[in-house]
Amino acid sequence: MPASNPRALRTAFDAGSFDPVYLLFGDEDFIKEEVLRLLLARAVEASMRDFNLDIRRGGELDAATLRGLLEQLPMMAERRVVVIRDAHALKKAPLAVIDKYLAKPSTDTVLVLALPAGEEPEKSWPARCTVCECKPLSEDSVLKWIAHQMKETLRGSITPSAAALLVNHVGNDLAQLSGELDKLMSYTNGAEIDADAVQAVVGIRHGETLADLLDCVAVRDAKRALAMLPRVMAQPKTTGVSVVIALTAQTFALAWGSAARAGGMSTGTLSRAYFDLLKEGGAFVGRPWGEAIQGWMKALPQWDATRCDRALDLLLTTDLALKDTRTSSEEQVLETLVLALCV
Repeated sequence: MPASNPRALRTAFDAGSFDPVYLLFGDEDFIKEEVLRLLLARAVEASMRDFNLDIRRGGELDAATLRGLLEQLPMMAERRVVVIRDAHALKKAPLAVIDKYLAKPSTDTVLVLALPAGEEPEKSWPARCTVCECKPLSEDSVLKWIAHQMKETLRGSITPSAAALLVNHVGNDLAQLSGELDKLMSYTNGAEIDADAVQAVVGIRHGETLADLLDCVAVRDAKRALAMLPRVMAQPKTTGVSVVIALTAQTFALAWGSAARAGGMSTGTLSRAYFDLLKEGGAFVGRPWGEAIQGWMKALPQWDATRCDRALDLLLTTDLALKDTRTSSEEQVLETLVLALCV
């Protein structure tokens, strides 16, 4: 069956349209849970869920139990829903039951096969299910997700600068972002969330984010970059490897932009081309795309092919050093990298 996406599924569920079998997989578990919550809310009346909803884990199911779940008829309702979490853990016998069921699924049952991040479905499943791969969001998509979450779920608002500051701190971890937004709504008592609220609740300020560090390295300001590095590294989920990944994406972008400018591409065209490049590649750039492109455009005159090649060599060496357990500290390794990139 053709692949779908979370947005299309939400639209279908709101319209009361349901397919016989859904396959939910991918590395963004939060989106999978959002899709599943909406499916259950729309497909099964709350008063009848005790009779028409079964949620099981694949590793705990035997063939007879699974067959019984799939053959059971809905009670005083149009349909029933069977959710199998950790479907990758189904053993041989229940897998055979699923295989037979997918050949001719029931018209009054909605079956959901859900896999956790990092797990791939059985090869025969996608062709016989409505497939939804839930991928981590890009930085720009995260900003749109925040706006949607504030409007539709929390019934509040957030300024663009506050949202960007929050993304710079948390990244694209939707579960953590959801928690921070809840805290911010309580802090502002329902008023619009601004950058001051983010600074007070989340504990992050302009000049202390990964985006600020990237900008300093891009313009080769070693003094400021080294001064903020300890604060950046102290942020939750920030590691030496994540910093190197963001710096590598930035360096590739600067190399690509430098080559484009050398080939005669105008500034306006280059800016639009950067957006197209990010849409195609989906690289982690550590901040919203517009902000990243603005920083790259400003720094481009200081970078050429030779400098970019050297920077990429340094980044590779640093990545290997960070994975060496004998390394004294991540911060010391990054200090050496920053100095080398800025000279």
